[in-house]
Amino acid sequence: MNRPTITTSNAAACLAILKAADAPIVAADLAKRLGLAGSRESRRRQVREIITHLRDQGEWIVGANPGGYRFTNDLIVWAEYNADRANNGKRVIGQSHNRNTAAVDSRGQALLFQPPVSCGAG
Repeated sequence: MNRPTITTSNAAACLAILKAADAPIVAADLAKRLGLAGSRESRRRQVREIITHLRDQGEWIVGANPGGYRFTNDLIVWAEYNADRANNGKRVIGQSHNRNTAAVDSRGQALLFQPPVSCGAG
């Protein structure tokens, strides 16, 4: 899968939209305002790439599900947002690291991870 192409004009337009907004904007609405093409998920992916690019350039754009993205000048809001992102990453890594058994579904798929059973022919 190719990464979406980010243009300077798309990044600038996105930043202008976010700075002018009174409330957070969801990715689908941003994509529509930017005139991005493709499927719904493709457009959302393009918006995420633009937001990541803008953050990498030092713009303070915070996001929340289901609220959307918004620009902030508030250092406290920016710091809390980054602290929440760091904590969430640690939590996810911790959960996956501590998981030592596979989930069992109705078809017994966890059996795929158990040692093979001998048939006695050996």
